[in-house]
Amino acid sequence: MKSIALLATLTALLPAAAFAQPYAVAQLGYASADFPLDEPFNGVLDDNSIVYGVDVGVGIGKRYAVEVGLDAYGSFDGRGTPCSAGTLCAPIVVSVPNNDQSVYKVAGLMRFGVGNFRVYGKAGYYNAKIKTNIDLPDATLHTRGLLLAGGVRWNFENYPLTIGVEASRFDDNVSQVTMTFGWRARLLGE
Repeated sequence: MKSIALLATLTALLPAAAFAQPYAVAQLGYASADFPLDEPFNGVLDDNSIVYGVDVGVGIGKRYAVEVGLDAYGSFDGRGTPCSAGTLCAPIVVSVPNNDQSVYKVAGLMRFGVGNFRVYGKAGYYNAKIKTNIDLPDATLHTRGLLLAGGVRWNFENYPLTIGVEASRFDDNVSQVTMTFGWRARLLGE
């Protein structure tokens, strides 16, 4: 009985799969951080860095898409008063260089085609992992929040390749601009 239900479900999804458009995009760009961090860092990452990443998604029809991605950054410098949780911190602000950050994200997109261009907006969720360069327990911090982005991609007419530019904002913590290079499957009838 389960086999029949599975077969019926897969058969029902076939028309939707015909309008699905898988894609993958590599990103390279510039990021600016203004990232407040709690204990044990007790300060802020306030620096600029390169950003590189990858997004993988599925377009649904001509207007919508869902994607997941990972962004990684060069090191961010910061300043703070590092001390362990529950201890009295000395009020001396120190420079803390070479803090690493990576961001996992999931988002929904609304897309509009204009000739060979795709203009899009995206909204979603991100989870950032920040490995601070301090020698204290729990020096790896996590934060999450709202991702907003917009961009444009140019689709090569006879090839399944794209190039584009995207601007992204992760809450008030990180802003970035990236060049995108991608691959996409074509919709039926394109």
